[in-house]
Amino acid sequence: MTALVGPSGSGKSSLLAAMSGHQPLASGTIELRAAPDGPPTAPSPQLVAWVPQGSNALGRRSVLDNVLIAALGAGLRLRAAETAATEALTMVGLADRLGQQARKLSGGELQRVALARALASGKELIFADEPSANLDAANTDRIAGILSRLSGRATIVVATHDPVLVAAAHAAVHMRREARHAA
Repeated sequence: MTALVGPSGSGKSSLLAAMSGHQPLASGTIELRAAPDGPPTAPSPQLVAWVPQGSNALGRRSVLDNVLIAALGAGLRLRAAETAATEALTMVGLADRLGQQARKLSGGELQRVALARALASGKELIFADEPSANLDAANTDRIAGILSRLSGRATIVVATHDPVLVAAAHAAVHMRREARHAA
């Protein structure tokens, strides 16, 4: 897990979006490599599971449905998708909430649903944009622990200024706000 660290406005979220192929670069290039000696690949949203700031859950749908959509979107058949979604929810500690409507969950639980959705997609790259924003200390610790444990299954890049997430990361890239000069 790598943390992109810096104050608001330093470009963490923009870099994450560019690395995922969601935002074009004004200049320069980004190359992804599956292995150090592998061929470069251009960033593409199809390669990345995106965990947004906030959960973007479908409130009236069940927790399972909210995660199942990622597994189905990845091309799994229904039975395999249900298994992947249930396993992902178990990994984030929500196996006991499968049938509950997402709108009845706390903010921390919704953020864990977003992480489970990323896992169920089966993608090897997980990018999380401020996954602990607006969470209390207990839920921030839980999210940090989950992300740290998931790093064995995927490459994780987190945009954050949260010291708990930075401490949980294996590496940190410190970004700073560039001074803007008037012309």
